[in-house]
Amino acid sequence: MPADIVELRERRLGKLKPAQLARELMKLPAKRRLKLIVERPDAQSVVAALDANDFFHTVQEIGADDSLPLLALASFEQMNHLFDIEWWRKDTVEPAKALTWIERLWRAGGSKLLEWLMKADFELLVSLFKRWIVADIAPEDIDMVEAVETLPPKTIDGLYFWESRYPQYDDLITHLLTTIFETNYGFFKELMDSVRNASAPELEESAYHFHRARLEDHAIPDFYDALEIYRSIGADEFALKTVPRKADQDQPIPSFALALLSQGDLFARVVSRIEDPGLLEILQVEMASLANKVMVADQLPADNAEALRRAAEKALAYVNLGLESRSGANIEKAAQILRDNFLEHLFRLAQAEVAKIRGRLQSIAQSGWLSQCPAGIKCLDAEWFDAAEELLARTPRILKSRPGGSESGVLPAYDFFRTPQDLARGSHIVDVITCAGDLYELVSDHTGMPGQRLWTEGQVRTPEDITLGVMVLTAAANSLISGKWSAAPLSHVAWPKVFPLLQPPVIDRAVMDWVHRSLPDRERKSLAQVYLTPILRDYDFEMRPFSGQNPPKTQLVKFFMFSG
Repeated sequence: MPADIVELRERRLGKLKPAQLARELMKLPAKRRLKLIVERPDAQSVVAALDANDFFHTVQEIGADDSLPLLALASFEQMNHLFDIEWWRKDTVEPAKALTWIERLWRAGGSKLLEWLMKADFELLVSLFKRWIVADIAPEDIDMVEAVETLPPKTIDGLYFWESRYPQYDDLITHLLTTIFETNYGFFKELMDSVRNASAPELEESAYHFHRARLEDHAIPDFYDALEIYRSIGADEFALKTVPRKADQDQPIPSFALALLSQGDLFARVVSRIEDPGLLEILQVEMASLANKVMVADQLPADNAEALRRAAEKALAYVNLGLESRSGANIEKAAQILRDNFLEHLFRLAQAEVAKIRGRLQSIAQSGWLSQCPAGIKCLDAEWFDAAEELLARTPRILKSRPGGSESGVLPAYDFFRTPQDLARGSHIVDVITCAGDLYELVSDHTGMPGQRLWTEGQVRTPEDITLGVMVLTAAANSLISGKWSAAPLSHVAWPKVFPLLQPPVIDRAVMDWVHRSLPDRERKSLAQVYLTPILRDYDFEMRPFSGQNPPKTQLVKFFMFSG
């Protein structure tokens, strides 16, 4: 975006009221977001208007140590949400990580650390201090001069003594206890008594209960609830869920997920036409909730900005896929669907379709022809192996052209399924790989025992290196050399003599003639040609520069098996 347009946009944003600005901030790059906040005289009000999810995402994108100005402006709820995600691993709080974040809050300055200490769940504080210090109390019936020798070294009041379990954070822990002592001595006494006497398992269970409740208040479910997004959905469930919904007007609206909309998608086009602010807020809340469910269900690290972005982008892609599938890409019908149906149901509809494609390929890999290959899925040649590996991933992706295309040097990239065309492409890839099994069966009948005498200096050294393309091209080479279609390894010694017979056009014709002879079914013949075309193209690209009198070095040829 041109600099003058960016400047004009930011000038407009600078004039917005805090609540209005908060809804626009997540569309900006994180560093620019922070700059826009801290330069305003009402920065505290702007941060207060941010939803806790948006605050957390902003901290992650900026980076923990660069976010101190934001921490200094945070509300207690925002701090708690950040700590709930950063400190906890499943049902356990991580004491060292908690100290790291509390130290950042201390460095941020202001009264935020004191505010958090006074408002945090007591059970959590006690659980943390039980992990941070060893505490004891001065005995009543022993002289203090004698008692000091057996007590921990630090004390403030001569009654409670402690020693830090984390020497590198000794100053911080002392500061925390001193702050509590000077602010509320009664609270200090209760804390130290609990650190000494309270049951750790009971405290941690209570702290975890409050922790989970807070996360659920911010639309972050537990793992098993999150898995609901991967349950298939029937058409009748859509009809049952067309109920009115209301956003809570008193709470900030999370906008981090909807801010990542891909502008070319149907979902983005429909959202851009929505004039009802209430509906837009509802979609923001639903989208944030869905992105959080993806993060939890896919077990992505919540403290990783890139993982958080992937979760939101996957959720958006699947919602768009569900919306296009259900509306037929009709924008008016799509708008009605967004008003009447939950985004999660659109996600589940899309997920079911993607899962069918993945399931078909899994069946081929686990019990189909790929399971018979020594190399397994690596029996597929490069282009098809890459496509299959992406389709078999936990979140399948597909290779797609990007805006600008080859004209601007932008290469295709793997992306989430987001349109019915992507589904068709994914299904076609599986069809091609299925048909490749016919080729494997045909060429295997003429293979014998490949790999037992492979030349160890070649590119194909073991049975695990043998791809279907290598088998087919080796058989084609043998047919041109001896007149017999056989996938037996070629002699590496004879390579300079036979190479003139294996020029790209000749190999291409031999392979395609074999396909025509062997596969009478027109559709399967076509799919076989689709599989083999990139292999033959690659062969042409690498072999064409060489002449019959100047063959490539045998050690560098990846298209054939060679015998030792």
